[in-house]
Amino acid sequence: MMMMQLRKKLTEIKLPFWVMFMNTFSMAVGFYMMIPLLASYLMHDLLLSVTIVGVISAIRSLSQQGLSALCGTLADRLGYKRTILIGLFIRTFGFGMFGFVDHVPGLIIACFFSGLGAALFQPASYAYYAALSTPHNRITVYAIREMLSNMGFVVGPVLGALLMGFHFKYVSMTATLIFVFSFLLSLFLLPQIKSEQMQSQDARMWPQMKKVIQNRAFRRFMVFTMISWSLVAQLYIAVPFRVNQIAAGANIGLIYSCGAIVMVLLQVPFAKLGQAKMQPFGVLSLATLLLASGLFTIGMTGSMIGIYAGVIAFMIGQVFLQPMMNTMVSEFAGSGSIASYFGFNSFALSIGAMLGNVGGGYLYDLGTLLGWNALPWICFLLFGLLNIFFMLKEQGRRTDSKAVQM
Repeated sequence: MMMMQLRKKLTEIKLPFWVMFMNTFSMAVGFYMMIPLLASYLMHDLLLSVTIVGVISAIRSLSQQGLSALCGTLADRLGYKRTILIGLFIRTFGFGMFGFVDHVPGLIIACFFSGLGAALFQPASYAYYAALSTPHNRITVYAIREMLSNMGFVVGPVLGALLMGFHFKYVSMTATLIFVFSFLLSLFLLPQIKSEQMQSQDARMWPQMKKVIQNRAFRRFMVFTMISWSLVAQLYIAVPFRVNQIAAGANIGLIYSCGAIVMVLLQVPFAKLGQAKMQPFGVLSLATLLLASGLFTIGMTGSMIGIYAGVIAFMIGQVFLQPMMNTMVSEFAGSGSIASYFGFNSFALSIGAMLGNVGGGYLYDLGTLLGWNALPWICFLLFGLLNIFFMLKEQGRRTDSKAVQM
């Protein structure tokens, strides 16, 4: 009976969803099998300095996140499928370059195109999910998307490490072929979805971007998610920093893998539970509390068990955060300018990540300098609690507004 029910549920999923789900998983595998290994390859194989490697990595992040608002607006004009295809083609070219260039100018070009491709297809992809889904199943759809992305995070590094045993060129070419597969899958099986802006005769981009910017409620939302995302950005600094203090030489990859597995297992049921039991900003507040308390646990513990506990709490926070955040972005957008809203939110998250990396690094160094190792972890907890206070206040404002309208 259970198998028959499962089969019925699977057959009810439409083909475009299957294509998008496959795209999400395959692109996550392609990304995570190469990007985590890229810095090691540049430093140990090409003998580049840490500064040069940092600059190259920053260019990829800047082109991906910095152009996301513009590319999201462009996706609303060109259509989601077309923009996804253009983005996949550009990223395929960028990833392929990594296997054949060994000089800094070529690597910079490869990073720029890799980031530009993602800036094009990511907002369009999120908008495509929003267009396919309904308000009733949207949180589940985004939860499945995040679950598949996390599965790629588990599989990708393992596959990349295996291919790295031969040469980085094999890593690059395999990742490139994965993106070629996603391109062909999208080209032949993904139907075109036209946004309201694509159907409109007014093809100007600035008025569309201005409309998003002038949405005051969405601007406040972006500030909230930016602050929460500054905490998300700490994970890949906080864990190595703290592990090095407690048990230098411990397997950091195993810690991340355990966290990713937790996310895969809990993503869909916890996301649905949060939506069913809490208001949207309540879910974001719970997510932020788990992120902040997870970091606090990582920093204040004196054992590896505490590190694992903190990472698991942190990952559960992300389980609640990402699907609800994406669902709320689509609700702000309504039926039009969906990719524009996702593009602007992605840009806000990039600012949060930058502030988190720079500010977090400063707090770690300052705490060490002052001999107060608890400083960064207490600050992260306070930042999270302050953000929660204002998010719950925003939820109250929304509730009052709805009551007045009724």
